[in-house]
Amino acid sequence: MKNAIQLLSKTLNCSICLITLSERGIYIAQSKSEYWLPAHIRTISDVSGAGDTVIAVATLCLAAQSSLEFMAALANLAGGLVCEKLGVVSVDKQQLLEEAKQLI
Repeated sequence: MKNAIQLLSKTLNCSICLITLSERGIYIAQSKSEYWLPAHIRTISDVSGAGDTVIAVATLCLAAQSSLEFMAALANLAGGLVCEKLGVVSVDKQQLLEEAKQLI
């Protein structure tokens, strides 16, 4: 996996790589820092919109200058929450806040 990430980073000329790993969690890397966080156990109904949710929450964390580990954890949590609902839905901010307080 590391070779693929290095190739992706070089090809895209990006400073941060955030890669969702479905039920295996999320991986984030920046220069020499890297984190892999496992997914939380969920009852998955529909994965539609999960990637968009991860990107949106990660972008918010990036704008707020959060740590890479927090960015990955919150984005991973938000992506999992929207998978519990049918169709493309927005993440419920109160539910995200409550679960983040317990899990992050």
